[in-house]
Amino acid sequence: MEILNFLDLIKIIWQNRSLFLKIMLWTTLISTILSFLLPVYYKSTTTMFPAKSSQVPVTETAIRRGGFSEFGETSESEQALEIINSTRLLDKIIRKYDLFNHYEIDSSEQFAYTRVLQQLRDNMTSKRNKYNSIEISIIDKDPKMAADITNAFPMYYDSVKFELTQSRSKDLLANLERNFENQKHVVDSIRIQMDSLTKYGVMSQFQRGYLLDAYAQAGSHDAGDLKKLVDQNIEKGETFDVVERIYERELENMMYIKRFLVQTRADADVEFTQKFVVDKAVPAERKHSPVRWLFVLVSVVSSQIFSITALLVRRKWPYIKKLLQD
Repeated sequence: MEILNFLDLIKIIWQNRSLFLKIMLWTTLISTILSFLLPVYYKSTTTMFPAKSSQVPVTETAIRRGGFSEFGETSESEQALEIINSTRLLDKIIRKYDLFNHYEIDSSEQFAYTRVLQQLRDNMTSKRNKYNSIEISIIDKDPKMAADITNAFPMYYDSVKFELTQSRSKDLLANLERNFENQKHVVDSIRIQMDSLTKYGVMSQFQRGYLLDAYAQAGSHDAGDLKKLVDQNIEKGETFDVVERIYERELENMMYIKRFLVQTRADADVEFTQKFVVDKAVPAERKHSPVRWLFVLVSVVSSQIFSITALLVRRKWPYIKKLLQD
């Protein structure tokens, strides 16, 4: 048994057209009045690109993931979004602009911080655009406050990221300093060993070539002294070469650690901008919401749908009841 068909629906609407008209007129009137009682919100938006490099370019040999002036890629943008939406950053904004008072929330109430944090999250939107820029928007009853809060996100993004980097860099810095001192001790000990061989006249492989040429061309008067020097280099030259290769390798390792050390010390001590602000937020001149005509339209459509549904259920209730019992 069919409960409802299209003709029944048309028939019900036509038979009650005067009722639907009255409901529409009253809904239009009431929703119009209510739309003017709703709070007015203004929207401000800022756009930023996270920087690709996360380290200070302290030297031309600084160890970096990318150029200091390069825009970040997808990974940097996703990381930036996590920081922007973090409680650590939102807390700075709440304290800076006294949002407890602005949102009229008593800070002494239970769960007051949760409420103000949720209110701020409800008023903000943040998203990554197709070219990896970050768009941040804030709506507020005060257009200047909306712009101020919006501009605070890029500002505090730097400080929060620096705090995170600094905490990690300090631990790494202590480790690198220990490694550098240990490596310096290794290099110094090898250097002492090389100096002890040098005292006996032992030379590097390159210098020994010149020594042999000089010995071959020397006269009988100088040949005796050069012979002793040549014998020393033949006897201990191979040992010197091995020690020299070890020394060069360990010295290279020490310089590599030093570059890391200098870079990490800069990361731990220097706070610098890690984003590019494309559009700074400004106070909005026109309201963002409510859209009064849309509010009235939705209210009228909703009231009509509800009225039609109520009449249909009332008229077809015996059939529905029987169907449910079966």
